Amino acid sequence: MAHLIESMFYLGETPWHGLGKKLTEQPTIEEALDYAGMNWKVQKQSSTYNNPLTGMPSETGHFVTVRMDNGNAIGNVGKKYEVLQNVEAFKPFEIITDYGYTLETAGVIDEGKKVWILAKTPSTFKVGDDEILDYILMYTSHDGSSGSCFRDVPIRVVCNNTLNIALNSTKSHEYKLRHTSSIHERVNELTKNLETREGNVAQAIGDMNRFHEYEMNPDTLTYYIEAVMPWLKNRHRESIPEMKIFYKNRAKPVFETITDLFYNGKGNQGRTLWDAYNAVTEYHDHSKTHGKNNADWVKGTQFGASNRDKVQAYKVAKAMTQHAFPDVPSSFVLN
Repeated sequence: MAHLIESMFYLGETPWHGLGKKLTEQPTIEEALDYAGMNWKVQKQSSTYNNPLTGMPSETGHFVTVRMDNGNAIGNVGKKYEVLQNVEAFKPFEIITDYGYTLETAGVIDEGKKVWILAKTPSTFKVGDDEILDYILMYTSHDGSSGSCFRDVPIRVVCNNTLNIALNSTKSHEYKLRHTSSIHERVNELTKNLETREGNVAQAIGDMNRFHEYEMNPDTLTYYIEAVMPWLKNRHRESIPEMKIFYKNRAKPVFETITDLFYNGKGNQGRTLWDAYNAVTEYHDHSKTHGKNNADWVKGTQFGASNRDKVQAYKVAKAMTQHAFPDVPSSFVLN
């Protein structure tokens, strides 16, 4: 399989990556497991080696996680690691569907090493004239790379790009759910964290409205893009054939694409820091190729380098507005 999405479903409009099984009605938790291709279990097993003296298998003291539907080992984990089954990952979402949340998409990536669920909250926001829909992305790993986490993923409707928010160190944009806790404890944790995130998201929308008030010029645009993606400073580097120095300039087309999106991106006017921020997120969500046929979309935009760049785009924009609007309470300063 060329891409990392093994299976998924989506509710309603086809996602821009064009993958998954389309649903027309909100699924139950049980149906969501089937539609997402997540109706399988994981088992933690001790790893062994063939002892050359006895000819018998001996334990190594290490452990692996194994998909029980196909027998594939998908991770190396520690002794204290507790498996969170996919059905358990979905279980806490039963409570939030009672509060108007809808399961929009869910699926399996990277051979089952990670699974995710995206739920839409009942809330909508405005930044200038842009409508922002509010989502939470919950994911867990079966390879030991992360625990169970969910994070805020607002989506700008005008071009369907994700706006990763990054709050200060005392109010993280990611919320952890312990791998070793019971279902009851996880539901309590999720409920408590959802209450906390409401204030955090409202704060982030306030930040974004200040982005909308911050006027940009070509110099500040260049400063912003280079601060978000420092490697783009190398865009002026050229090959010197007479010295047999050949350089493939990857930075220049990326910088030019983001600059063009600032002026001509969907919903952009080429005027404010909000336009610049959305130029970066639109580049990573729509213009950048995430693997063959853009099929690595989930891993590329939500878990990899593109996700880090989008978080950095928020951080840099927030720092710029804090400098421009010093009367904003100090609790809003990004650490």
